[in-house]
Amino acid sequence: MKKLLVLVAFICLGLNGFSQEPSLPNGNFESWSQKPNWGYYEPNGGFFHTLNILDTVPTSAGVSVYRCGDTVHRGSYSARCITRLMVIAFPLVVTIPGVIGTLKINWIKSAAVLGEKFNWTTKPERFQGWYQSYPLSGDTTAAIILLSKWNSSTHKRDTIAHNRLVFHGTVNTWTQFDAAINYWNTTTMPDSITVLLLSCAGYSASNMMGSVGTPGSQAYFDDVTITNVAGIEYVFQPSVDVKISPNPASANINVKLDKVMKDGSFEIYDGLGRKTGQFEMKELSAQINVSNLSPGVYYYRFRNAGEVVNTGSFIVSR
Repeated sequence: MKKLLVLVAFICLGLNGFSQEPSLPNGNFESWSQKPNWGYYEPNGGFFHTLNILDTVPTSAGVSVYRCGDTVHRGSYSARCITRLMVIAFPLVVTIPGVIGTLKINWIKSAAVLGEKFNWTTKPERFQGWYQSYPLSGDTTAAIILLSKWNSSTHKRDTIAHNRLVFHGTVNTWTQFDAAINYWNTTTMPDSITVLLLSCAGYSASNMMGSVGTPGSQAYFDDVTITNVAGIEYVFQPSVDVKISPNPASANINVKLDKVMKDGSFEIYDGLGRKTGQFEMKELSAQINVSNLSPGVYYYRFRNAGEVVNTGSFIVSR
């Protein structure tokens, strides 16, 4: 069973020495929190969100994304998305897609704000995951990825890469989607990533009143990832505080914990995911020699009894 409190999304597939968990934070949908007083669940980690907050408004559409333990590709949970209808004022009704992704609601504009910060140092090559699909009346379900960069001259976002996968018909067994990410601009690094997993492909992010779909259409998603990215490891609920000084460092770094770990281990990785050092740490502080490391950004993960309990980065500069 995958951990519920500590989820790792590090470097990703194909790099030696790193976790094989999905590289998107909580892309395995193992960690959820129940919202007090409302009863619905939201994914943890700050990357994936839902439109479940619409269940709290007077003309509630109902919950549109569920933490699902009945059918999973791997682990304990998947994400179940279902298309709903919201009655604004009869006969005006609005289609609310079941969507889990990098989106938040702009209440003033009745639109979704899309995207999360792109935290990796290399460009992803493929968009992958597992799904089941149960569309009704000719509807379709979908998975979308978009990479973009803010253009300070035009004050708009330039699309760097995009792929939209549409799933037709009933797919009642876990099936993998695996598609190359299509780059429109191969020379620019993105600064934002958008991922949307949908129970109806006719979703309008710019105008939530304009989405098209059949109420009751459903899709399940699990183990969603991007491949060949490097740079960041996430621990969403670190159980120990780690402070690094100086940062940048030249010869040594001082590592300080807020409590003693009985079986602590401090690991250092370079930007390509290669382990450059591992040090036992069973006291509150330690000094680690980094004089053998070339200048650049390095990533650490701190383990206790083999479990990753904190992660971060530091810079070597001379």
